[in-house]
Amino acid sequence: MRKQGKTYNEINRLLNIPKSTLSGWFTGLEISARIKRHLWTNAQKKWAQSITDYNKKRALDILNRANEAQQKISKEIGKLTRRELMLMGTALYWAEGNRKDRWSVKFCNSDPAIITLIMKFFRKICRVNEEKFRANVQIHHNISEEKAKIFWSRISEVPLEQFVKTQTMISKSSKFKRSPNTLPYGTFSIKISDVNLVNRIMGWMLGLSKVKIKSN
Repeated sequence: MRKQGKTYNEINRLLNIPKSTLSGWFTGLEISARIKRHLWTNAQKKWAQSITDYNKKRALDILNRANEAQQKISKEIGKLTRRELMLMGTALYWAEGNRKDRWSVKFCNSDPAIITLIMKFFRKICRVNEEKFRANVQIHHNISEEKAKIFWSRISEVPLEQFVKTQTMISKSSKFKRSPNTLPYGTFSIKISDVNLVNRIMGWMLGLSKVKIKSN
């Protein structure tokens, strides 16, 4: 069996003979060059697979520990006051919102958690009338428009009838090979036509730019 290219493990499984015994038996056993290459190749493949399996397990363990730590630390945030939500929403709009349009508030992002937060800001702090929300999704050709709209409607709590025409984007670099795992629901955009709200948010942003940090 050894001369046929069977490994110690294979012979052990078939005959239930300890590998230490097999090692003694096979000492000095002449094996053809072809079988030696076969055994060496198999050993290399198993070694490579063992390394791959170990790295995958180690990466998963690290990820799980990181997730556990983040979940524990997340509880430090607690509940937000209205002032804290105002400051967070203003800072978020300052970083991600459209500041060039003087007539409408526009915010676009692909992260559901960010959209959830900014919508709370619009509703609870800005007190936007529900009928004023106009939603829009931007998707690539490999994304279902219907699924994207349903997903973002659930996240934003904006009814589907308040969604305007979907924009389909074609990436020149991807050449229609974009992975479906990349932005699986596209990007969500919300628009509120209200010049007074624009001025309020711009005013809050101005206030943040002038704020003085208290020294300890």
